[in-house]
Amino acid sequence: MGVRERKKEKTKTKETTSTVEKEKVESAPSVDEIIIEEEVHSPEVVVEISEPTETEEPEVKIEVVDETATKTVVTELDFIMPDWGDIEETEWMYGIPTREEDKLLWAEEWADFLLEWTEGNNVHILSLATFIGEPPFKDLRNKVDSFNAIAAVLIDKQVAEWIDKKKRQLRVYWRPLEDWADILYQWALKKGKLRLDVKSIVIQEVKEDFASLPEKDIHIVLALLVKKGAILIST
Repeated sequence: MGVRERKKEKTKTKETTSTVEKEKVESAPSVDEIIIEEEVHSPEVVVEISEPTETEEPEVKIEVVDETATKTVVTELDFIMPDWGDIEETEWMYGIPTREEDKLLWAEEWADFLLEWTEGNNVHILSLATFIGEPPFKDLRNKVDSFNAIAAVLIDKQVAEWIDKKKRQLRVYWRPLEDWADILYQWALKKGKLRLDVKSIVIQEVKEDFASLPEKDIHIVLALLVKKGAILIST
């Protein structure tokens, strides 16, 4: 009996140890979870503006803050039509011309309108999905080819660029970043904002046009202000 009892004790201990090890494995975070946490972690930039005096220009200071910022913006796009009207009025404008010279003129007309449309709707990144689903672009024949042809004109004019390799996301610069830098700086002084960071700009100041800028561009705008000497980096 004693031998049997000892065997039972060993078996019980082995089962208990196995259970504990199993619980440890189940409770441990997976490699994927760890990677995801690191990917969403990004540094923020904080801007501090000192009060102006009578004899000197106001000073803005930037310091880096280690925070995670997320933004979800849902907007309803305005219905804007080109001067030539809809497809029923000018059907020839909704198909790519076969002659190369006509195709270029056609693309330039649509490119000018696209700049107007993105500015009117405060859109900075135009996706192919939005393009093919919004009027008047949704009435275009060969929508993908039309999107690429119009984008090529804007890129050639240096007012747009692809932001993905598949050419499905087009960054449209209907206002230069240098102008956004001046607008942001003047707004901060006018509102008496002594402390700004990217997170507060994109979340708390959603009514301001510059709040809809891609966060990458907001960092660039701040860097432009540093380069101009309008703000200083705080160490």
